[in-house]
Amino acid sequence: MGKKQKGNGEGTIYKFKKTGLSIGQYFHNGKRHSVYQKKNEKIGDFKKRFNDILSSIHTGTYIEKSNESFISILEKHIEQKHSDGITSDSGYLRDVYTVNLIKNTCDNFINKPIQKINADDIEEAKQYIKQYAQNSIDKAWRLLNKTFKIAISRRKIIFNPMDDESLKKPISSKETKKVEALTKSEENKLRKVLNTTEKGHKYRNIVLLQLDTGMRIGEVLARSKDDVDLKSNTLNIHNTLTKDIKGKVILGKHTKTYNKRTNIDNGKRTITMEDEVKRIIKEQLDSKITNIHKLLFWDYENNTFVSYYEINSWLKRINAKYKISKLDLSTHVLRHTYITRLREAGVDMKIIQYLVGHVEGSSITDDIYTSLSKEFIENELKKVR
Repeated sequence: MGKKQKGNGEGTIYKFKKTGLSIGQYFHNGKRHSVYQKKNEKIGDFKKRFNDILSSIHTGTYIEKSNESFISILEKHIEQKHSDGITSDSGYLRDVYTVNLIKNTCDNFINKPIQKINADDIEEAKQYIKQYAQNSIDKAWRLLNKTFKIAISRRKIIFNPMDDESLKKPISSKETKKVEALTKSEENKLRKVLNTTEKGHKYRNIVLLQLDTGMRIGEVLARSKDDVDLKSNTLNIHNTLTKDIKGKVILGKHTKTYNKRTNIDNGKRTITMEDEVKRIIKEQLDSKITNIHKLLFWDYENNTFVSYYEINSWLKRINAKYKISKLDLSTHVLRHTYITRLREAGVDMKIIQYLVGHVEGSSITDDIYTSLSKEFIENELKKVR
């Protein structure tokens, strides 16, 4: 090494005698770093480049070279959220699904060092991302953006490539299918089947309870005798069936809309039991409830929770047998049907959102869950003709 040209406090430049090129050295975060003069690079240009590094350190804008990949940062983030208790086991499984979607569609850049990724890389991946449903795309897009924001906060990158004005979220090439509700006549046909030929079926009361309360199927199956107050004629809804880290169904402590950050559960509610609901509840209470959780509905044959997959299979079979509806009958359709009936009856949206456990002000209730039936629209039009 030759003579140094700067003091240690500002960074030091040496001239390498063998090549005649300069080497700049500086300390950052307790580590020594070197900057080498490039071949054919003028000494003035080299010093400017070196001084720019020193200046960025002083101003807090310095970005140290890193080979950490995008996928490494993303996976650490998902694991950390779950480890910190921010996401539940079921939420973690949903995040893992989204990460796998990103792996399947963004393999052109996710293994690159995050410092080398640009908007063009993301643009290229969009053709694969848009092959998924829009709901999945929305989740993946948020997670992509979150990963770059984390990298910025950790001084890995300066600019978020997703902030590029020309980069827009892809629109799914799949048709977004809105889950329809049963018409009033279809609902009546289903009720008739449940109260006659299928009256003795083990899933009958579960289906009726969904039709009459709009509870999520997991909420119905999580109701216990302790949630029932016959004196005040109320039913407490405060949790749901969910899945643990291994995908096993368990009894959750909260509803689906519980927010771990705020510790607020917007889905928790107490509803008044109408006559039909009370009749169903009393019928279940009068049966032999011996399961460990004191649940109203239990698979005693297998000593486990009732499977909502089996309920959906049964609904599909009776729909085919009795020609109830052209829709693909499921527990989700039952919830939509309840919400639609309330909307058709003119019930205030805030009340509907409370009854079904939606966050107040959410557009989901009206945009996704409400589908005014053709039958209802025609009857409404008759009023103005």
